[in-house]
Amino acid sequence: MACRGLILLSLVLVLVLALATGRVSAQGDAGTVPSVSTCMKIGDDWAADREAACLRELRDRVSRKGELLTIRLDSGKIKTYQNDQKACQNDDAQHCVHFALISYHPETRVYAIGISYYEGRSVELLSARTGATLKLSGVPHFTPDGSRFVAIDNDYAYGGEHDLAIGSAANGELSLQWQSAPANQPREWRFEHWVDNDHVALQVFPADSGQKCPVDDCNAFLVRFGQGWTVRPSPLPW
Repeated sequence: MACRGLILLSLVLVLVLALATGRVSAQGDAGTVPSVSTCMKIGDDWAADREAACLRELRDRVSRKGELLTIRLDSGKIKTYQNDQKACQNDDAQHCVHFALISYHPETRVYAIGISYYEGRSVELLSARTGATLKLSGVPHFTPDGSRFVAIDNDYAYGGEHDLAIGSAANGELSLQWQSAPANQPREWRFEHWVDNDHVALQVFPADSGQKCPVDDCNAFLVRFGQGWTVRPSPLPW
């Protein structure tokens, strides 16, 4: 009987421990970003389901009520973005604007807000740490540690003055460090990956080619050179 009682007591303790662990895990997961995150996957698509994923995954920090997007910074301050859908419907090109939260970079704690205008679009970076903002004409692609990003602007009709840009997001500050003016012959870029913090693997195509390579090799590399950056079309040894 004593042995049976000891076994029963052990089973009860195991059950209690399992329940307690489950509660702790559930409490620890509250307000955290899932390990597999759609919102953290930077991409050139601005589909509605991307913001929906951000709102779901970052629900303790971001929300949307109708046309109003609200983001709570680390300090507790609130940043808001107000759409003007009525202006867009009335073909009011001056005031037509639509904001969508398209990504969040957790290492550097930076939000990317896509801004669509009557013609063209841009991206505003927002630091959750400092509240600093930076306007870009292309979607940013961050280094793994979040210290740098490259932005590509393939919209030569309504885009900005630069088709490539390198920026910094170190220490909660946001700034552009280098920009490249489009060539005389329009071209389009495709981001491949950061090799390291000083080298970016890209592909380059003639404009309006559907990003199809007309030659055997369309690889290009953006390489840090002193205080600036340079594009090297020939393959590098990595």
